[in-house]
Amino acid sequence: MAISDEIKERLDIVEVVGSYVPGLKKAGRSYHALCPFHTERTPSFVVFPERQSWRCFGACATGGDVLSFVMRMEKMSFTDTVKLLAQRAGLALPQRQERKERNVLYQINEAAAAYFQELLWSVPGMAVRAYLQQRGVETEAAKRFQLGLSPGGRSTLLDHLTALGYSLEQVLRAGLATSRDEGSPRDLFHGRLMFAIHDDQGNLSGFGGRSLDGSDPKYLNSPRTEVFDKGHILYAFHLAKASIKEHGEVVVVEGYMDALAAHQHGFDNVVACMGTALTEHQVSLLRGAGRSFVLALDPDAAGRHATFRDLVESWHALERQLVGRRGNVSIYQPTADLSAIRVALMPQGKDPDEVIRQDPELWRSLVSQALPLVDYFLASAPERWDLSTSEGKAAAAQELWPVIMAIQNAFEQEKYLRRLADALGVQPATLEASLGRPRSVASPRRGRASTPSASTTPFEGEHHDTLEEHLLALLLQWPELRQQAQEVEPQSLERWENRQLFTLWIECSKIDKFQDTLEEDIRQQANYLIALPLPPMDLRRREQAVKECIQRLEERRLRRLKAEEALLLEGWNEAGDGGEPRDWEQQSLETNEKLRRLFGERGGYQRPARGH
Repeated sequence: MAISDEIKERLDIVEVVGSYVPGLKKAGRSYHALCPFHTERTPSFVVFPERQSWRCFGACATGGDVLSFVMRMEKMSFTDTVKLLAQRAGLALPQRQERKERNVLYQINEAAAAYFQELLWSVPGMAVRAYLQQRGVETEAAKRFQLGLSPGGRSTLLDHLTALGYSLEQVLRAGLATSRDEGSPRDLFHGRLMFAIHDDQGNLSGFGGRSLDGSDPKYLNSPRTEVFDKGHILYAFHLAKASIKEHGEVVVVEGYMDALAAHQHGFDNVVACMGTALTEHQVSLLRGAGRSFVLALDPDAAGRHATFRDLVESWHALERQLVGRRGNVSIYQPTADLSAIRVALMPQGKDPDEVIRQDPELWRSLVSQALPLVDYFLASAPERWDLSTSEGKAAAAQELWPVIMAIQNAFEQEKYLRRLADALGVQPATLEASLGRPRSVASPRRGRASTPSASTTPFEGEHHDTLEEHLLALLLQWPELRQQAQEVEPQSLERWENRQLFTLWIECSKIDKFQDTLEEDIRQQANYLIALPLPPMDLRRREQAVKECIQRLEERRLRRLKAEEALLLEGWNEAGDGGEPRDWEQQSLETNEKLRRLFGERGGYQRPARGH
């Protein structure tokens, strides 16, 4: 459950509001007072304990829950309001690494990078600079990517960092030194070409070091630390994400040099996965920035089998979106948009780095002509399996069947089924009879039990709102709908995090920088919504979808208002104090009229019963 939901469950809104509004008095089933947000003589501010909500029926004409009340009273941000009420409710905020401690690790990494760069551009780095020149790396690119040279001594870097005032424990925590071996701690990297690795926010989180003397391992990465996890980071993503968002497409390569060469030659939508298969966390980053994915991997013959497995793993990560967790269990939502995943085939014996340096136009052509993933799988099947044998055919069918079954378009699915059957030399009916068509087109990952689709958000609330999420996904994924969104009343969004996200989005002056301005929880919610699968729509259909969402939200808001009016009127009747609730009855009539107009716009109207 989200921390905001826990707060609302633990705190009584009457008690909280009463601590700010001393004149709050019970009247029937609700509590009334002069509105604290505007000047008035007759009480129009009402708290509904049954609904744990409040509303001003006067000049403010707004309402909400305990969080929105305190935020408005205290003029606090979302995060500060949650902290204040969590403390009042006796709730511990979710445990996170203290920002101060993390910043120290980032600072140590920056200090190390500066030292590595100083060595590279000094006399000891002459041979490495010659190597970079031979590889076609220009000085400007080397400095932009913070390339460097690690010293050759046992503890040269460690001594340098401790001389700057950092403790041995801090350097060890940053992963720049190791104490595994018996004896005193020593540097992790020795005499290597150093690549600075940043997270998606541009923080320097770790390093990769390339061997220069042929010693193993060829590449050595920082160990997992509090700020560095290889599976959570994409090399050069912090430099590429603006271009990815602009063009909607990202190209994924394997190595540091591949990504560096791409950016040097103007292909700045390229990132490196620093290994083989994409992980769920890396895919989450990509989904937040682009909608089309090109995988450009090394085509060496010795690694073809491994490449195929890596592509299958990457497909599973892209095909099944991680949308949340409950405890230690991951919750997935199938997306099955295989048309968004393509494979760029490099010429035999050349990696992306070589292709880009030798012939940039060839690289551009290879990316633009990248094969859809299923086409690549079928085209490479004869290399992967011996299709002249029944064993090879069976293995190919078992591997490729789930990929084809994940295609949402029924006509496309049938086309690829026929192609697979032709490649195996059997009839489609025979193939289907032997494997069986699954009920769902979304394929579970091999070796893992099928997980039901979930709509869990990063707030992990058991309560969620698909209508609000659909509207926000439309607006975030297509910013050109921003003007139309001006019609949305923020209070019509019931989920606290959705209302906060929408308000910040509407008020943001630079939409392209919007995500960078968000606090962590809200940014996670934004990333989730940006990655939420939506059907293909042209501009007219998008505008219509937004209009329908706005109308449904307004209808829901008005019906909620009528429910509160009904409670108010019932409370007056139960109180039996002779009061005349004429003002409330008039507002109820006005709400009915608004509903009538709304339904008239939608082509149908049924008069709500009086008081409901």
